[in-house]
Amino acid sequence: MGIAIGLDFGTTNSVVTYVEPNKKPRTYKPGGSPLIPSVIYFKTRDDYVIGQKAVAMRAKNDDGAIDGFKTKLNEDDTPCVVKLEDGSTFKIFPRLVVKLFLNKLLGDVQEHLFKRKDIDPTIDRAVITVPTKFSDRANGAIKTAAASAMQLGVGQIKLVYEPTAAAIAAQQDDEDDASRLLIYDFGGGTFDVSLIQKDGGVFKQIITDGDPKCGGNLLTDILAQYLLTGANDEYGTNFPWDKDDFDEDVHGISEDKYRANRAAILREADYAKIALSDDSDIDVTFPFWTSDTDSENYIVNVSRKEFERLIGERIDHTAKITQRVVDSAEAKSVGGIDKIIIAGGSGQIPMIRDVLAERLGNVPINRSEDVSTLISRGAALLAKDIETLDKVVSQKTTVELGISSTEGVGFGIFQPIIDAGVTLPCENSCNFKLMEDGQRRLKIFYYERDVKNFPNATRIDDDGITQVDALEVELPAGLRKSDTVVKVTFAVQKDSSLELSAQVLSSDGQVIGGDRIKVNKVSDAF
Repeated sequence: MGIAIGLDFGTTNSVVTYVEPNKKPRTYKPGGSPLIPSVIYFKTRDDYVIGQKAVAMRAKNDDGAIDGFKTKLNEDDTPCVVKLEDGSTFKIFPRLVVKLFLNKLLGDVQEHLFKRKDIDPTIDRAVITVPTKFSDRANGAIKTAAASAMQLGVGQIKLVYEPTAAAIAAQQDDEDDASRLLIYDFGGGTFDVSLIQKDGGVFKQIITDGDPKCGGNLLTDILAQYLLTGANDEYGTNFPWDKDDFDEDVHGISEDKYRANRAAILREADYAKIALSDDSDIDVTFPFWTSDTDSENYIVNVSRKEFERLIGERIDHTAKITQRVVDSAEAKSVGGIDKIIIAGGSGQIPMIRDVLAERLGNVPINRSEDVSTLISRGAALLAKDIETLDKVVSQKTTVELGISSTEGVGFGIFQPIIDAGVTLPCENSCNFKLMEDGQRRLKIFYYERDVKNFPNATRIDDDGITQVDALEVELPAGLRKSDTVVKVTFAVQKDSSLELSAQVLSSDGQVIGGDRIKVNKVSDAF
């Protein structure tokens, strides 16, 4: 038996924990830290580095680096533009960035294991954690990229929601008998809160909520905008924070210098956000170009109190969502909660505990001594016995899956196929008509609705309803529009991955052509 891998693939940082046969989990720590920045830097189109090396190299060419690509997976398929040191540019899709990043990261882990002479270094199974409200397209891209990097088959790699992995690690860390754990997971790009109950050895997801756009990076942006406002006031400039609002002629500075300012401010804002978890105040310093020829060294003191004022609304937003879970019928049905477990890098912000305690009263709040590795350790424990994972983890759908109505007055209305809160695995089917005789290809768009945060969203262009992907069904020749139905089955597996299949039926329900027809996701072509 080889090595089991648990990967917390984070928006800001990634963490890898591995388990050797008959031993406890060990976290991979290149350079002494378990936190590997989820950043990739291209020296050339085919030569790149990741992690701390990428962070260091982007200082001389910020346009050569890509970060936040995990979040981009969940948003759209818009390619990232990379500008190399020689001035040339190229475009690359987020899913390919993920593949390259994981290839290098997991290759480095494999190399680290090969240096060990006392073990079989072969990675033969892995569990990858994903946010609860990540789209099927994003999850599929992550799973495919990780499987390719480790050369693993379908049965050797599984996805697990981040709060579930955190609950498993936290339950092992604690010596008490708490069985109903509320996981408050504030990551770099997303916020999740889940009630996980351990019942007879099974970790059951009772209810999940969250905000896929509220993460620690948003807090960094808020602080960065505050710093830019201060610098603008100090030097009489009027540079905007939003890149779309910048104009060289209007703002009197080149785009390169503007982007250099923005990158420097972001780096210092992120550093200050982390430092203010331990310090009451910090001096922030960054170079600031006031014109193409003049640069100032801007220095400002930022206190924890001021930082908390800036982010207070967002932290309160997460607390309201947490309270929504605590007050839910699902939580009451299992008798409430025993303990709150704080996970995710941004969960270390001190005011979070205070806000939660104020809202939720005397519920014990536990922050792991090593919160940064909590999720990856839980994933590694699951990977160790991946053959029995489906027996110890019970998860639910967290968003509605559906299509758009294409007929009559309901045109453009979201039609659910699979509801939120359904225990996995689950499946449902939907019938589609042909547009013309002899049609050989059927294209179907499918969507996800965040019903918790956008309960009134009904049309596919409403906030809270997102197009996930497009499907293409290859059809046999000679079909007639009047008496043919294409039945597409959406099957969500226990690890939340989506499998699709189709059958061609006659109008009386008889299968045409025998075996099921494969359905292709358009995004898989990238």
